[in-house]
Amino acid sequence: MVAPKGASPSYTQMQQPGRRLLIADDDAEIREMVRRVARPHGFEVIEAANAAEAQMLATEQQPDLIVLDIAFPGEDGRDILATLKTDPRTAKIPVLVWSGRDAESARRISLSLGAEDFVEKASAQTLITRINRLMLRLAE
Repeated sequence: MVAPKGASPSYTQMQQPGRRLLIADDDAEIREMVRRVARPHGFEVIEAANAAEAQMLATEQQPDLIVLDIAFPGEDGRDILATLKTDPRTAKIPVLVWSGRDAESARRISLSLGAEDFVEKASAQTLITRINRLMLRLAE
């Protein structure tokens, strides 16, 4: 893939296939939407439908980035985030929390628990834009 004129070298690196993204969300339609939008941007998408699956896949697959919903039925994604950030096997994996909950409170709590970014659930394209921005920033 050719980078746009004037793009930094890291832009080209971030557009290369092979980046693994773990999407942890209990809603199958949302996981499908993220998968459809993420794949053309070079992401291999790994999916988790619950907290236990998210933690297992994060540990076993070591994705480049985790997109974590914080509203799982009967579970709190903030607990998942805290566990991921305190486990030495997953602590360095960037986590982008995306949620439909009260944005300011959820953002503040998520960032205090170690999330690298927070995005309100709006559109999958907005999410991909933020993922690319976060990965570029982390690559610097």
